Amino acid sequence: MTAADLLAIVMVLGLTAYALTGGADFGGGVWDLFARGRDAADQRRLVSAALGPIWEANHVWLIFVVVMMFSGFPAAFGVVGSTLEIPLICALAGIVLRGAAYVYRAYGSGAAGPDHWWGHVFAVSSAITPVALGVAGAALATGDVAEGAPLTPVKSAFGILCGVFALAVTAFLAAVYLCRDAAASTETAHLVPGFRRRALGGAVVSGLLAAALLPLLWSEAPVVADRFADRSIPFVVISAIGGVSSLVALWRHRFTTARVTAGLAVAGVLWGWAAAQYPDLVMGQATIDSAAAPSANIVAMLIAVCCGLVILVPSLWMLFRLFSSPEVSSPEARS
Repeated sequence: MTAADLLAIVMVLGLTAYALTGGADFGGGVWDLFARGRDAADQRRLVSAALGPIWEANHVWLIFVVVMMFSGFPAAFGVVGSTLEIPLICALAGIVLRGAAYVYRAYGSGAAGPDHWWGHVFAVSSAITPVALGVAGAALATGDVAEGAPLTPVKSAFGILCGVFALAVTAFLAAVYLCRDAAASTETAHLVPGFRRRALGGAVVSGLLAAALLPLLWSEAPVVADRFADRSIPFVVISAIGGVSSLVALWRHRFTTARVTAGLAVAGVLWGWAAAQYPDLVMGQATIDSAAAPSANIVAMLIAVCCGLVILVPSLWMLFRLFSSPEVSSPEARS
């Protein structure tokens, strides 16, 4: 294994961390968007409290991956930046808008109101980003990128379906996480059945979308599809076991277990895609070897990453420990 291969593995692990943390935050915005009924305001307050002071910290994993790609694989970074500008700009706009909207909704007048317009901005932008990132990921697998034609991956049926799949997966993760958060307090226990139904529904929808993507994978990305059949079956099994275990745990109200198994299901999908994509970073245009920076640069990057993780991981762990049980207060209590 070369230093470039090792850096690619670290990037996949960074993407996994972002999917399981930041991805769930995007999913929380999705359920904020679809909150309805007499418990809608309480559901939105729980989503807001669950995100709390740690949600923006989760973007560190995305920054982590982008910096590694820019430093370790500059040629691939150039291809991605010059051909996928539309989905990437949409993803960035979603990240920025949801951050601003979250703050304005939290501290503005009437922030907890279910119809507050900053809440709608937060919810819609939360849905935009995972769709855009899913479209970009599909373009990397198909090689369906062309300089001067930035809308090409957006027009692809496979790309659009990958975007919807990414949205469904984040919504599933968020609902599972919110089940545990709701069950942690008697004040929010009445929200458990609603989020439990959403989690079960999200798992089913994600599974159906994954099944629909398989035939499109063979027609739109045959090289990746062949590798998928040869290399990714173990990861598919891991994902399937995680998904089924999540359904069982949700049904039995074992929400902590469901969090772990749901994360395993999502991680299995990412790992299976990465195994099938290897050694291409952008199918047909950039491989790990062809796009890699000089070996000395990559080794220095790996050392810097290790040093950074020594500080980052304990800090994030402590942050999650401190704020793992969100406090939900009513507007009256805050005033």
